[in-house]
Amino acid sequence: MYLIYKITFITGVLYAATTLVLGHLFDSVDFDGDIDIGVMTVLPIKPITIVTFITVFGGVGIISTLRNFSVVFGFIISFVIAYVTSLLIYRLIVIPLYRAQNTSAASQKDLIGVTAKVTSTIMENAFGQITYKNKGNTYSSPAKSIKEEAILTGTEVVIISIEDNVFYVTTSEELFSDAQFDE
Repeated sequence: MYLIYKITFITGVLYAATTLVLGHLFDSVDFDGDIDIGVMTVLPIKPITIVTFITVFGGVGIISTLRNFSVVFGFIISFVIAYVTSLLIYRLIVIPLYRAQNTSAASQKDLIGVTAKVTSTIMENAFGQITYKNKGNTYSSPAKSIKEEAILTGTEVVIISIEDNVFYVTTSEELFSDAQFDE
């Protein structure tokens, strides 16, 4: 039984380490292999809960074996502690993070027309940076002038479009002056 506990513990630790390294590697190349399956968002059967169970089960099993508990008692203790830990991880971490992800993120189409402030000068035919507020949070994003003109730091701008996570903006004055000529 000690061998089973050792294998499950090492498997859980290796999975966590591999996920950490590959997650950072894939983030650096902007690849996120997320698969959104509607049913899976409700079920507690997620990789993090499964790996938590396997790792804790193996770790507690190793400890119970080294403490000379009986095989049955060690198995029961390992199973119960692993189950409770997985349940707590799911209830206290996974569910709140999932809810926060779905409520705080704004869709890009909702940001069109929002006013922002230039925080890093947008150079002619180049990028700068803007900050904008949405749902009580302040965000910062790369920006470019829609007319490819320079826009100085501190200028109030309006988000016109978003392409490849680059915000195309124009100054508020230009927007209103263009609107008056259209009439």
